[in-house]
Amino acid sequence: MRPARAWRAVLAMAALAFVVAQPAGAQYLGRNKIQYKTFQFEVMRTAHFDIYFYPAERAAAGQAARMAERWYARLSRIFAHTLVDRQPLIIYGSHPEFEQTNVIEGELGEGTGGVTERFKRRIVLPIGASLAESDHVIGHELVHAFQFDIGTAGIHHLSGGDAAIDHLPLWFLEGLAEYLSIGADDPLTAMWMRDAAAGERLPSIHELGKPRYFPYRWGQAFWAYLTGRYGDDIVGPVFRTAALGGDAEAAIRVVLGVDLTELSKQWHAALRENAAVVRRQTRPLTDYGRAIERDPNALSTYNISPSLSPDGRRLMFLSQRGLLSIDLFLADASSGRIVRKVTNTAVDPHFSSLQTINSAGAWSPDGRRFVLAVVHGGTAHLAVIDADSGRTEQEVPFPAVGEIFSPSWAPDGRAIVFSALHDGVTDLFVLDLTTRTTRRLTDDAYADLQPVWSPDGRTIAFVTDRYTTHLDDCAPGAYQIALLDVGTGAIRGVDGAAEGKNINPQWIAEGELLFVSDRSGVSDIYRVSIATGRLAQVTDIATGVGGITGISPAISYAPKAGRLAFSAYE
Repeated sequence: MRPARAWRAVLAMAALAFVVAQPAGAQYLGRNKIQYKTFQFEVMRTAHFDIYFYPAERAAAGQAARMAERWYARLSRIFAHTLVDRQPLIIYGSHPEFEQTNVIEGELGEGTGGVTERFKRRIVLPIGASLAESDHVIGHELVHAFQFDIGTAGIHHLSGGDAAIDHLPLWFLEGLAEYLSIGADDPLTAMWMRDAAAGERLPSIHELGKPRYFPYRWGQAFWAYLTGRYGDDIVGPVFRTAALGGDAEAAIRVVLGVDLTELSKQWHAALRENAAVVRRQTRPLTDYGRAIERDPNALSTYNISPSLSPDGRRLMFLSQRGLLSIDLFLADASSGRIVRKVTNTAVDPHFSSLQTINSAGAWSPDGRRFVLAVVHGGTAHLAVIDADSGRTEQEVPFPAVGEIFSPSWAPDGRAIVFSALHDGVTDLFVLDLTTRTTRRLTDDAYADLQPVWSPDGRTIAFVTDRYTTHLDDCAPGAYQIALLDVGTGAIRGVDGAAEGKNINPQWIAEGELLFVSDRSGVSDIYRVSIATGRLAQVTDIATGVGGITGISPAISYAPKAGRLAFSAYE
């Protein structure tokens, strides 16, 4: 299973001083759960896959087919294994639609990015917000398909009748899926490892199976270390030995001929050395401002997706400090004191999702209202609420799109720009609040995300992969910052915001932007001049600035107050 990357976070406020398919017979999947839509599936057949999709997702299914075959070729080499029969891959056009599937039993939360069913080996996933997101999830889930197939092909039952592969720990299985799908270097994993090494909380290999150690991040880090020493050629032998014997630690010891206690010490030494270098080069989080009030009853807390009011006095953010759900909270931005809980989705499930993973809300220019991207009845909505009371003033449904992300209010308060997943791609749209009409600003196969209006209303800064992604061969590229002229629709890139992954633009003034980039190994905040491309690094935090996933919004800036809010891992 591929969940969103889990983490603990704090929010801090700082003043910026400067600041080709042939359809098979129609089939029907996804019955019995709550159904808001009828899905009439077709089947696209490739050399190794049967890809189930519905007509609106045909283009996205074609891209998924190419990416899946590419992953198959790579993974079959790594595992020295070919799947014994054809691989089913079932694609949904959005996460709300994916949650309605009956292919997988049980509820699928917003944090589940994809699932590989154990016995029939069916992969089920929603189309991602970009080609890179879809490619990652397809790769991750296909690793599981290979793992299950290897475990079945060489089936060995332990006493009690359990299959040996069922006894392998999650860090071994999920960590390998993460390592093979994202590689050895990952900014989010680096956050976890730097934080743990600095606090001397490093688990031995034997302790990796304890619940306190998130298997995706820790497993990915260990596999990256292991293959860094011995090469990817050890993946197949180690996994096959473990799948036959049901003992991951014994497989590592036998195949590599190493003592696991000594191997743990050597791994820890490498992590500590890296953390020590980082600490000498970075500043502590407390140098940048005050953290919001902590929940004394929570062992760990998500405090994410910050949004500062125009005057910089109030902060909206998402948090699971309510224990039963992730909700919207209001805080005093100067003191960090929690003012109130704005939504209560556990008691009032009107909104089935606040789009927690990939979205943040936005304040109206007068600071009276707040807009959120939500899901209600399986349909994407924009909800405008009273910022003080939390009462919903206006709710606009968008049945033609799958999901909405990161709305931003126009400076005159009359319109809202947002990104939406539509027919397998994300584009930018503008809602006129007076006429309730919607205009599409971009219409192409590239990802367009996190739009934000300039102070004069003439330009929209946003995140895109249009300058780096190659659609002809479905090769995803890095995210960059671009500018859209509202009057002409012309789009141009921002010099200085092109190296590494660059997301979450925020306007400082007409000619300057803040954004988040991972060019240094973890994500930090940078400032760029649009006219000259001159770049300046604003934060230098050991664990980095970020949200739940690599494209989650993490910063908000209030130009009138010169105040910046950001979420950072701790």
